[in-house]
Amino acid sequence: MKYLLHIFILIPMLVLAQGKSITGTVVDNQGAPLPGATIQIKNSNSVGAISDFDGNFSILLDDSQDTIVVSYIGFISEEVEITNNYNVTVSLAPDVSELDEVVVIGYGTVLKKDLSGAVASIKVADDISRQSTTVDQLLQGRASGVQVTQNNANPNSGISVRIRGTNSLRGNNEPLYVVDGIIVASAGEDVEAVGGGNTGQERQSGLNGINPRDIERIEVLKDASATAIYGSRGANGVILITTKKGTNEKGKVNAYFNSSYRTVSNKLDVLDPIGYANYSNDANSIAGKNPHWLIEGNTIYGYENYSTTPVKIDTPVQIYDWQDEVYKVGVSNNFGVSYSGGSDNGTYYVSAGFNDQRGLVDNSQFKSGDLRINLNQKLNDNLTLDARVSAFFSDSDFSEGGDLIGNYQSFVRNTLSFRPIYKVSYGDLSDASVIYDDELTEGIDGPDDNQANPFAWINDFHDESVENRLFVNLSLKYKLPVKGLSYEIRFGGNKRDKERRRFYGPTTFQGRTNFGLLQIGSTTSTSYQVNNFLRFNRNFNRNHRLNATLGVTYDVRDITNSVYSVSGFDTYELTTKQPFLGQNILTPLANIASDQKMFSVLGRFNYTFQDKYIFTASFRRDGVSKFKEANRYGFFPSFAFAYRNDLGDDSNFKIRAGWGQIGNHGIGPYGTLSNYGSDPNSIYGTPGNGTTIPLILNNLANPDLTWETTEQLNLGLDLEFLGGRATATIDVYDKVTKDLLQNAPIPTSSGFSNILINRGELENKGIEVGFNFDAVQTDDFDFSFGGNIAHNKTKITNLGLPAGEVFSQSIHEGTKYHEMPYYIGQQVSLGNIFKHAANIFMEGQEAALFYGWKTDGLVQADDVATYPVSGAQAGDIKIVDLNNDGSIDELDTTIIGNPNPDFVYGFNLNMRYKKLSISALFNGVQGNEIANGWNYTLGMAEGDNGMGAATYTRNVFPGSYTNAWSPTNTDTTQPRIGYTTQNNNYMLENIIEDGSFLRLNNVTVNYQLPDNIINSKLLNIQSVNIFVTGQNLFTWTKYSGYDPEVTSFMWTGLIQGVDWNGPPNSKNLLVGVNINF
Repeated sequence: MKYLLHIFILIPMLVLAQGKSITGTVVDNQGAPLPGATIQIKNSNSVGAISDFDGNFSILLDDSQDTIVVSYIGFISEEVEITNNYNVTVSLAPDVSELDEVVVIGYGTVLKKDLSGAVASIKVADDISRQSTTVDQLLQGRASGVQVTQNNANPNSGISVRIRGTNSLRGNNEPLYVVDGIIVASAGEDVEAVGGGNTGQERQSGLNGINPRDIERIEVLKDASATAIYGSRGANGVILITTKKGTNEKGKVNAYFNSSYRTVSNKLDVLDPIGYANYSNDANSIAGKNPHWLIEGNTIYGYENYSTTPVKIDTPVQIYDWQDEVYKVGVSNNFGVSYSGGSDNGTYYVSAGFNDQRGLVDNSQFKSGDLRINLNQKLNDNLTLDARVSAFFSDSDFSEGGDLIGNYQSFVRNTLSFRPIYKVSYGDLSDASVIYDDELTEGIDGPDDNQANPFAWINDFHDESVENRLFVNLSLKYKLPVKGLSYEIRFGGNKRDKERRRFYGPTTFQGRTNFGLLQIGSTTSTSYQVNNFLRFNRNFNRNHRLNATLGVTYDVRDITNSVYSVSGFDTYELTTKQPFLGQNILTPLANIASDQKMFSVLGRFNYTFQDKYIFTASFRRDGVSKFKEANRYGFFPSFAFAYRNDLGDDSNFKIRAGWGQIGNHGIGPYGTLSNYGSDPNSIYGTPGNGTTIPLILNNLANPDLTWETTEQLNLGLDLEFLGGRATATIDVYDKVTKDLLQNAPIPTSSGFSNILINRGELENKGIEVGFNFDAVQTDDFDFSFGGNIAHNKTKITNLGLPAGEVFSQSIHEGTKYHEMPYYIGQQVSLGNIFKHAANIFMEGQEAALFYGWKTDGLVQADDVATYPVSGAQAGDIKIVDLNNDGSIDELDTTIIGNPNPDFVYGFNLNMRYKKLSISALFNGVQGNEIANGWNYTLGMAEGDNGMGAATYTRNVFPGSYTNAWSPTNTDTTQPRIGYTTQNNNYMLENIIEDGSFLRLNNVTVNYQLPDNIINSKLLNIQSVNIFVTGQNLFTWTKYSGYDPEVTSFMWTGLIQGVDWNGPPNSKNLLVGVNINF
């Protein structure tokens, strides 16, 4: 019994001698369990325990051990001292330096290392976003495969962005924009053009209301595996924009102000006053007319009684350099403030700004204001509210482009070609009362071909736009009882109202011929989406990670466009304000509805095994109201796989492969139906002896229309090495679009020339490369650089048309007629010059190739007798008779150029020394050609050209006159004085130029003031940054037009690469200050 008692006493002592058992739970800073966390005994090399699925663990310590170390990837390790509490809860804080980067993708987020699609991420630095006024300025040159086009000289001008080439032949190739999960589909939209005849309305931006200064980051989804979850909306790529939010700290105030000075970046050289006077006199002499001008040394005099017996006017002429007269320094101011902060339960971000942009001419301006409120609030442990509201308003006057088409109907062309000398001193020609060149009323000369000098556009033309926009985005997120499972309902939309009024006063060409002309266009759009998402995001120990989304969305867009134009004004004083003063209705008021609804079911599954093997699948089923019920629904799947290998030292590589299908419903909402409209050119009588405008059938219905479908294969390689300081991405893709929506020609006996059908196939193949390298990183000095380059080739593989004869060159067969399907693009101008199409769309070739007549120098005197053009003269442009049939006609047309670039690229340099930083961004395009319309209008000295005895010659390039062909100057490429391309049916090869360029897009110098200078307890200033930025400072190009970044017809798919009356660009110097409180 005594021995048993000893045994019972010793057993607990032996047990206690073995150590102490510690249990606990590992959680993150939000209280969520961390499965797979490592628990070690301090100073031990072995793993003591691993937390289970719920974050729980158990570990045994001996008496000499009293500290454990808990670690988890992406979190700061924690040492826990064990005293009397043997059950502990360990909360780990995220390690920002090691935490995996999260990338926003369609309807969710994934870890960057789990990304399997082609996605370019752009982090927006504050010093860049505060100097930007449009979203495109944040994209240009910063992402491979993304080509951005805009003219910075024109505030509120249109923007075009293309991702991986042309996806549709019918026009709008703009990507889909998604702001904080809400779709903004207005990128390629503006008010409808109003008016008829030879006019063309410059497009304005459809992306107003997205403030660059509120943007935190941008993701560009490029391949189908990334965009397929947007189904029929993602055919042209998707741009995801995430706006800023507050942080869980006390409120911070940021205020900024900048002022910029915009000047014209390039001027075209035209004849000076003496050169023009000589040219005008020579042209009159050739036409058998009296001279207009008398030149004595460097002084020019005019003649009165020009048509009969010219008499010298004793007063010298007035001299004008019209580009200097109208293009001034545009001073713009931009200021704003933001307030952000929060707590563990919620964050807030509030911002407001005002922007007053001035263009290059006095009345070109764009004033805008914006307000944004972003709130995030935990309502309880499981429910979170996210609310984002922004408002935008703008008021603009926009005359720098004027009209795209026509002679003196274009402000830009009028500025270049209007004569630089006046016979009579009127005084200030900018005075509206003397703008018109009506020397006939002064008893001096003729009517000057209904010309107005360029001041008419500044003082007597109004292009006023007023736009208001409201964005609303509300979501509720609820954590369901199943770990990792959550539900979100999101409602969002935007309301846009815009009205554009254009008034031509009596001193403009249009106003004079119409006794005043007012055109009014407006658009009212309301769009909203209701999204429901079930999400599951969870790690299963260290080997498995699952991120899945299942959703149902309902999308509604209601758009009403209206058009109205009136002429014959009794008074011109009220300009755009009182349409009822016009007596003649040219375009009856018409409201054009454009409504659509879409219902979609979508899903995405992302699975990662051992941080190496990544599989992603997505689907979307769209139903859209545009199509008949049989074709209303489309299914768009995608699959992607990636293999990632960690090489140690923060270096790794990832191989990606993805395939997917995307749709496109790029037709009007009622494209399958017969649509009716009014024809103001036809007036019918009524029984009451009145008149009425008839309704007419606009199109033939095609109930069989269905989706365009784009199928894309993408292979990619991501590299990260040198401890994460160097990264590179390479993508190769093959994209095929089938069932293209096109207008097919039909017999005119139907009463129509074409019908919209699904037909044809388009292919895009390309490669993209991007890289970044942080070359030096120290406390005092940083230096980094990066770049991107992309090659894309668009090829029409099938048009579904009967073959026609086209004279083209084949590698195997040489230059000959080939039987191949093709169709011709859209006519450029409705006037007498460039009144033909520039592009051809041909099966087996790249899209939108230039098409027309080849040229071979000039016709010489010995050629006239045999040259196959009736009435030809020596000095005419010599068109090549390709088929040698003795006639110049449509059978001699062929491919004469290519507007598609070989590659687009961009690169950047960044340097910091202590508190001084410098950054530079370059972008460029290589290998594209441009049809330069200035070579038609200013590149040929048309002279009198039969315009009548009392008209003035239009100005031209100096070489067009000084180097023009003549019997004594035959060795030249410039045609004779009096040669014209008016009424040509096809484009001439000699107007095509190399459009390649390299541009210094942005250079910024930023200096943060030392703390001892800004230290102020009264104002509580945290930091002050002063920055100077140069935008568009230098462009290296061989192109002879204003700017190689052509913006004419940028939303018109059937006219590509044509510079027709394109305005000059601007260089911009900006000085600003940024203050944080």
